[in-house]
Amino acid sequence: MLLYLAFKNIISKKSSFVIILFIAFAVMMLVVTNAVFDSTEQGVQETFVSSFTGDIVVRPLYKSPLSLFGDETPVTGKLTELPNLIPYNEIYDYLSACPFVADLVPQVSGISQLSSDSDDTKCYMFGVPALKYLELMKSINIIEGKPWADGEKGIMLSSKYARDMNVRLGDTLQFAISEGFSSRIRAVPLTAIYDYSVENSILDKIVLTNPETVRSIMDMSDLSAADKIEISESAENMLSDSDLDDLFSDAEDKSDVVHTEEIKISQEEIEAFENSYTNSSSWNFLICRVTDHKKTNKIIKDLNKVFKEKDWPCEAVNWRSSAGSTAFYLFILRLILNIGIIIILGAGFIVVNNTLVINVLDRIREIGTMRAIGANKRYITKECAAETMIMAFVAGVLGCILGFFASMAVSASHLTFSNTFLIQLFGGSVLHTSVKLSNLCSAFGLSLFIGLIAWIYPLINAIRVNPVEAMQGVK
Repeated sequence: MLLYLAFKNIISKKSSFVIILFIAFAVMMLVVTNAVFDSTEQGVQETFVSSFTGDIVVRPLYKSPLSLFGDETPVTGKLTELPNLIPYNEIYDYLSACPFVADLVPQVSGISQLSSDSDDTKCYMFGVPALKYLELMKSINIIEGKPWADGEKGIMLSSKYARDMNVRLGDTLQFAISEGFSSRIRAVPLTAIYDYSVENSILDKIVLTNPETVRSIMDMSDLSAADKIEISESAENMLSDSDLDDLFSDAEDKSDVVHTEEIKISQEEIEAFENSYTNSSSWNFLICRVTDHKKTNKIIKDLNKVFKEKDWPCEAVNWRSSAGSTAFYLFILRLILNIGIIIILGAGFIVVNNTLVINVLDRIREIGTMRAIGANKRYITKECAAETMIMAFVAGVLGCILGFFASMAVSASHLTFSNTFLIQLFGGSVLHTSVKLSNLCSAFGLSLFIGLIAWIYPLINAIRVNPVEAMQGVK
C-alpha cells in the first residue's frame, strides 16, 4: 500500500519526471565518461605492452628508478652507467620456469648520437636479440628488410625515424658517444624498417640494434654466460701465458719463406666461441609477457617477494613504471583531465540533489495535512523515502541504459584524432569506449545514494513543523 501511494504521488506530479530525467542524464554522462576513460587506459596499456614494455619488466635495484630508456635523472658532465641485472642467469632461469610467464626477452639500453650522411640525432638504443624481441612485441610490423640474426650487426628503425633521417635499407649509420677528450664510434648497417600498430611519440625515440653494439658503444663489460669451453691442445698452447723473449728465442734471420704448421679449430670450438659471445649475461632488463594479464599486479607482488627471499638485487615493475618519464607525465595529464570531468559531474549531481531537496520542502503543507488526519512521523518518513528512492531507482536504470547506448554510439561514430598529444592521451587515433558492468553498477549505486541522502535533511525539518503551521504553508 505504501509503495502504491508513493507511485501515485510521483505520477501525479510533473516535477517528478523532470527530476528523473535530470538524474538519468547525470548518470548517463558518468557512464559515458567512465567508458571513455576505461577504453583509453586500456588502449594506452596495450600500445605500450605490445610495443616495448611487455607486461612486466625486471630491473636492477638502483638509487633512482630506472626505465627501459635508462636513468632519466638529469646528470651533468658524464653519462650514467646503468647497472647490470645480477644474477642474470639465475633470474632468467627462474622466470623461464614460471608457469605464469608466457615469454621473456633480455635488453640492454643506452643513449648515444645516431648519425647518417644527412642528419644526426640523439637516440635511445635498445640492444635486443631481434627475432626473440619481435616475437614478444606484436605491435612491431616489419615493412622492409629483415632483422639481424644472433651474432650479427644490425639496426632497425621505425618508418618515421627513417624518413626523418633520410636513410634507406642498407645504409650505414653510426652510433657515437663522447666522454671528455675521447669518443667511441660504431658503424651499423640498417637491416630493417618497421611500423607500430599505433602511433605514439614515445616510440619514435627508440632505435633497435644488436646488444653487442650497445655494450661496445657504452663500454660495458661483457660477461659470458656460456659453459666451460673445451679447446684443442694446440689452440690452448697459443693462448697460454708465455714470456715474449722465450717465444722468439729460437728465431733465426732467414731470407727464405717460412712455413708454419696450420692450426685447425673444430666446428664445435667455433660454436663454443660464438655462444660465449652471444649468450652474454650483461643485460640491464628482462621484459616479460604473462599468461593472464588480469593477474599482472599479483604476479609482480609475488615476484618481488621471491627476489627478496633469494636476496637478488632486482625488482619487478609494471608497464607504466618501465615506460619512462614521458608515460608518467601522460598519466598525470590524464589524471588532471579525469579530475576536471569529475568536478563537472559533481556539480551536476549537487544540482540534482538540490532539486530533490526542494521537492520535499514543497510538500510541507501536504505533510502537515497528513499529520493532522492521523499519520505519524514514521509513516510520513517511509512514504517520502519510498517516493525519492523510486525516482532514484528509475533514473538510475534509465541513465545506465542511455549511457550504454551513448557509449556504443561514440564507438560507432569512429571519432579520429590527428593531434599527436590527443593520440597519446587517448591511446590511439580512434576514440573507442568500453562499458563495463562494474561502471554501470557504480553509476546506478551513485543514483541511489543521491536519492538516499536527498530526502533526509528536508524531511527532518518538515516533520518537526507544527501540523497547523504546515497546513498554512510555513516553510
